[in-house]
Amino acid sequence: MQKSQTLQFIIASFIGFAFMLGGLSWVSFEQIAQNTEYTQLVEHTQSVLWVSEELISSMKDVETGQRGYIITGKKSHLIHYTEGKEKVFSRLDTLKILVADNPVQLRSLSKIEEMVHEKIKYVDYNIETVKNNKPLEINKFEEGRKAMDKLRIWISTFQNNEKTILETRVRSKIHGQSLLPIYQIMLAVASFTLLLISFYLVYTELKNRFKFQKALESKIEELNRSNKELEQFAYVASHDLQEPLRKIRAFCDKLQVRQKMVLNDDGKETLDKISTSAARMQVLIDDLLNFSRLVNHKTHSLSSVNLNQIVDEILSDFSEIITQKKATFSIAKLPELKAYNFQMIQLFLNLISNSLKYTKEGVNPHTIIEYSTVQGNTIPQLSSVHEERFFHKITIQDNGIGFESEYSEKIFVIFQRLHNRNTYQGTGVGLAICRRVMTNHNGFIFAESSPYEGATFSIYFPITA
Repeated sequence: MQKSQTLQFIIASFIGFAFMLGGLSWVSFEQIAQNTEYTQLVEHTQSVLWVSEELISSMKDVETGQRGYIITGKKSHLIHYTEGKEKVFSRLDTLKILVADNPVQLRSLSKIEEMVHEKIKYVDYNIETVKNNKPLEINKFEEGRKAMDKLRIWISTFQNNEKTILETRVRSKIHGQSLLPIYQIMLAVASFTLLLISFYLVYTELKNRFKFQKALESKIEELNRSNKELEQFAYVASHDLQEPLRKIRAFCDKLQVRQKMVLNDDGKETLDKISTSAARMQVLIDDLLNFSRLVNHKTHSLSSVNLNQIVDEILSDFSEIITQKKATFSIAKLPELKAYNFQMIQLFLNLISNSLKYTKEGVNPHTIIEYSTVQGNTIPQLSSVHEERFFHKITIQDNGIGFESEYSEKIFVIFQRLHNRNTYQGTGVGLAICRRVMTNHNGFIFAESSPYEGATFSIYFPITA
């Protein structure tokens, strides 16, 4: 649970920092874009001011050309006049484009254009008068001068408006430029902080993982040592018990043969009990040997195992009791697995044996063996570490006497029995062997049941890539 919470915290932290970095990056980008826009606007305003200055300069050229022609009568002065006039109208067109987005300046420019036309009208009149050798009219000069003064006033107003705009845009540009380093510093600090936190989290996780790995290796070594000791103990104990047990059974047999006529009924009954107990002890020792062999299962190699073939062979071995009890089986198509062949035989032998053993009186036994593939997150008994894995699921369901659900784990403990041995034969090792087989295959076995409702054993083999 703690590990899950740590992982959630790490993920939440990374998401939070990612959003923060994304936000700061976006703000920085917007600020850069805004600064670029302010720079373009400043340059635009400066262009407006320069063109307006060029306009008034061109108007002066028009006046100079007029004055030179009137004084000297030389047509060369008209060149300045003509060029100046063309430049004036060109500058007016340029200004119309530049201030197209500013209604106030457009109105000012309209007045400027009106004054330009009025001034040029008087200039043209004076030039034509001279060309026609007529006397100049002083009042026309005066009207032209007044038009030029009005033009200068309107251009001055126009330029003052642009200068006000320029000052505003320059201030905005300076303000934006002053904020940009702050955002960049914040972005750098946030990135560095994220890097430090990431390093700390990764370092802590790796440190804990190495610590857990070392502890796990120690536990595995301890477990292997315990398993080896258990294997040696079980093997030696069972072998050491074999010899005296064989002698007990041999002496019982001799007594039954040689002293049959001498022993009274009480003696014969006692001798029978000794013989029966010795036989049961022999079965227990054999089962203990089988279980101990499963602990050291890696001495055998994995092979491709046809489960349907194994089930068919087991049913063939049980054919007599199946016929006797009128038992029926419904068997699905089972997968081929990479497994220990003998252990698969032990697994299905014990499970099928139980379905034939624990039957209800007067009811024909019926066993259903089904197969499917499932994901670990659909198996409630498994821990979250197996959620993403896929498994071969095989269920063996019978209609026998069943058992209380509270014993669904106890039945897999070695030598644990739920029923009196006089009612149902057995040593309590069979299901312990089944669980050990599944452990050896990195799988799982679970049982579900209710009294007189039958039992369902579910076995799960991991699907390897």
